[in-house]
Amino acid sequence: MCNSEGVSETTTPHRRSRGRPRLFDEEAALDQLTALFWEKGFSQTSMADLVEVSGVHKSSLYSTFGSKDELFATILRRYYEDRMSMFASLIETAGDGIDGIHTVLDLLLEDAVSGPSQHGCLLVNTSMELKGSAPGFEDFAVSYRATMRELLGVLVAQGEPEDGAEDLLTDQRTDLLQTFLLGLISATRGGADEAELRRLMDSIHATVDTWRD
Repeated sequence: MCNSEGVSETTTPHRRSRGRPRLFDEEAALDQLTALFWEKGFSQTSMADLVEVSGVHKSSLYSTFGSKDELFATILRRYYEDRMSMFASLIETAGDGIDGIHTVLDLLLEDAVSGPSQHGCLLVNTSMELKGSAPGFEDFAVSYRATMRELLGVLVAQGEPEDGAEDLLTDQRTDLLQTFLLGLISATRGGADEAELRRLMDSIHATVDTWRD
């Protein structure tokens, strides 16, 4: 399942302070461009692609978001915040115990097979493509994994017996669950079909079930 403290002030997207008002919806444009980068990746997405998909003139994209690197950093931060917020909400509403973990896993699987996450996770995909660092959002992959692990730790701890929770065991189970999920995301991006993803998730569920004792 990153914080943006490492974002350089010198790479903050340009913002127009005067002139004619923008004639496009920034949030809608960012949604369209996120989907494009998510599907094609950073390197395979050209400025012409960005203009075509958003319907926004190149000069307007530059004046609003800056360069392609700066635009992508904005998209990564925005995606990160949205995904982590969604993940935190799932954990908060899933309920306690092992059943709560199963509930979260089921919801993540449905997102992977029927939602935009069929392309995998934008942050994980980009961490493999750009080696975990992007101009304007340095070391985003480290931040992403740290935040994901923290949230999974909350989920796993909710499944531990109240009178017998062991910090080391909880940490190990958290690491294992995170590794499973990152592998599932990679399989999704690699073209795994729904049957394969469900089989992989069944294996994760089976492992989690052994944590009931």
